[in-house]
Amino acid sequence: MYNIETLQISSAYPCLIVYLLDQSYSMGEALDTNNKAQKLADAINEIIFETGLKCYDATGELKNRFELAVVGYGSQISVVEPAWEGTLQDRWVVPISEVFPQAVGERDGIPIWIRPKAGQDTPMTKAFENAYRICEAWINWGNHRDCHPPIVINISDGVPTDDGSYNFSNLRNVAESLKMLSTNYGGTNIFNIHIGNMGGDSILFPSHLRNMNQFANLLFDLSTPLNPFMVQMAANMGYNVVNGSKGYVYNGSAKNLLDFLNIGSNPL
Repeated sequence: MYNIETLQISSAYPCLIVYLLDQSYSMGEALDTNNKAQKLADAINEIIFETGLKCYDATGELKNRFELAVVGYGSQISVVEPAWEGTLQDRWVVPISEVFPQAVGERDGIPIWIRPKAGQDTPMTKAFENAYRICEAWINWGNHRDCHPPIVINISDGVPTDDGSYNFSNLRNVAESLKMLSTNYGGTNIFNIHIGNMGGDSILFPSHLRNMNQFANLLFDLSTPLNPFMVQMAANMGYNVVNGSKGYVYNGSAKNLLDFLNIGSNPL
């Protein structure tokens, strides 16, 4: 295993980020001054924009330092599909240089690649199975075994509706298999954010959970710890983090969502 602290993400050695977006019916519920689906779309579009801006070199050329998959699940019954709009809509993985020119609009000064959706059920297990296939194919292509491990960020407000097993063991098994997919720098990272209007205090980047319901515990268990760079980045943003803090947020605000995506999308 190579030392990840010596790795520099570049166009020659890019990083894959897979966003899994809950687009089920309950995402139409109110959150702050809008609904969950719109808040999620705004945050994803903004972080894609910020990620791209960081890929410009000194000459103004947009370098393919990141490759992105944005996967929606639940807009239709049991459907998992690319969430891109416009000419990207049928593509699973897209280099950042091909994402930037394909915005389909603008909202509050931020380009739009993803539109809000709130449809049917919550096929989360199927979404993670899809993430496994995406990450496996990506790792096995070209020189990607010498690249940063993929990062999977799942954003959901609901309960998996496609796992009939006790304690969601099917979903847990898929997630564990996903974590085992590795490059020479380590296993795939899985981060989760549980958004909703359930009340109670926010829980941000915890190292453990107490007295939480089974669905919060599920997403926490699926999550991997932040790497040292992410811990430092979260601390610099004012979050109370320690070594062992997980990439997990419960009942966070829209700002927490954007911060979480910013931290999760900056592996080094």
